[in-house]
Amino acid sequence: MNRNLRARLAAAAGVVALVAGGMLVAAPVAQADGPDCATFLSDPLGRSTTDGNVGCAVGAAKLPVGLSETLCPVILNKVSQVSAGSSTMACERAAK
Repeated sequence: MNRNLRARLAAAAGVVALVAGGMLVAAPVAQADGPDCATFLSDPLGRSTTDGNVGCAVGAAKLPVGLSETLCPVILNKVSQVSAGSSTMACERAAK
């Protein structure tokens, strides 16, 4: 269990570092944080995960050359372990 959690956290940290570097290159990034995406992904009690929030923020960031559209589903599906269909729908909500 701890090994899986460590692997997920390491992957999330790597993605955050990658995205942060991309955001420095694309200075005028959108201010949206993907609230519709985060709301869509939250459980019935309104809780969400940090890696899910990172995925939604990446989806809303409007990074150049389609990076947001590529990274958002990868983060949600591979790191946060959201189903492929749900991650696609959440990323579409983030991009609005």
